[in-house]
Amino acid sequence: MASKKHVLAGKVCIVTGATRGIGKGIALQLGEAGATIENRGGTCIPVQCDHSKDEDIQKLFEKVKKEQNGQLDVLVNNAFAAVNTLAKYMGTPFWEQPWSIWDTMNNVGLRNHYMCAVEAAKLMVPNKRGLIINVSSRGGLRYVFNVCYGVGKEACDRMAADCAVELKEHNVTFVSLWPDAVKTENMKHLLHSMSDKEGFNVGLS
Repeated sequence: MASKKHVLAGKVCIVTGATRGIGKGIALQLGEAGATIENRGGTCIPVQCDHSKDEDIQKLFEKVKKEQNGQLDVLVNNAFAAVNTLAKYMGTPFWEQPWSIWDTMNNVGLRNHYMCAVEAAKLMVPNKRGLIINVSSRGGLRYVFNVCYGVGKEACDRMAADCAVELKEHNVTFVSLWPDAVKTENMKHLLHSMSDKEGFNVGLS
């Protein structure tokens, strides 16, 4: 059996939102297993990408296609830009929130997941292999935080399920991952803010 250090040797992975939090942890573990992504035994290729800008997403995948000879083995869709917004409107009913919260919650975190999945599939399908992961949450199953958050996470889950149907014949897998509450700095601040609300209690994993 291959050791953990080498199990992903030669594999090319993209983790979006990997500068901190869950994304950073995932990137570190993939790199430790030998993947081209991070410097724990793997190869780190940091790329600055604003996931609210389509042109940045396109440039990211063009860079991978060119520099990795069209190889992409794993995409982890993790970028999310609304943690501070979640805290700001905690306990505020949806009709008292600004319309803009929909875009804040779901442009980076849903729309960009789809765009990245499209570009990843363009590389994976011809190679007949690959894994795409949407980092989602139990908010797709039941109420957590607010309405826009839940709708976005349910959409992430459905995206994974429906894309998987079309990708199956090409030997590409698409799944949705629920890591629950992880002790990142932003999440600890958010959940502690939530626990201060009357009747709201969320544990940290």
